[in-house]
Amino acid sequence: MKVLLFVSSHCPHCPKAEKLAKTMFPSYYDKGLVFKKVRVKTGEGKEFSIKFNVMGTPTFIFLDDDGNYLDRIVGVPSEGRLKGEVEKHLGIKRSFFSKIFG
Repeated sequence: MKVLLFVSSHCPHCPKAEKLAKTMFPSYYDKGLVFKKVRVKTGEGKEFSIKFNVMGTPTFIFLDDDGNYLDRIVGVPSEGRLKGEVEKHLGIKRSFFSKIFG
């Protein structure tokens, strides 16, 4: 699974979303997560923004292994919500205790 984080240099919330991704995502790399930050002002960023209809930043886009769209989160999610989405799309089952105690 691949997660694209769309950011802009003028976005006051993007640094928080970026920090959340950089602290949380490494623990999922061995489970198949690939993370890429996409700056919307670059050529690639403009192309991806159009392809995935990104209207605001920050936006997390979740893709399957073939690059097909799965889901999105617009704005800065809570750590729990982002973790839940990642684990859902990776197919990781969380135990009852991990849901309560993190």
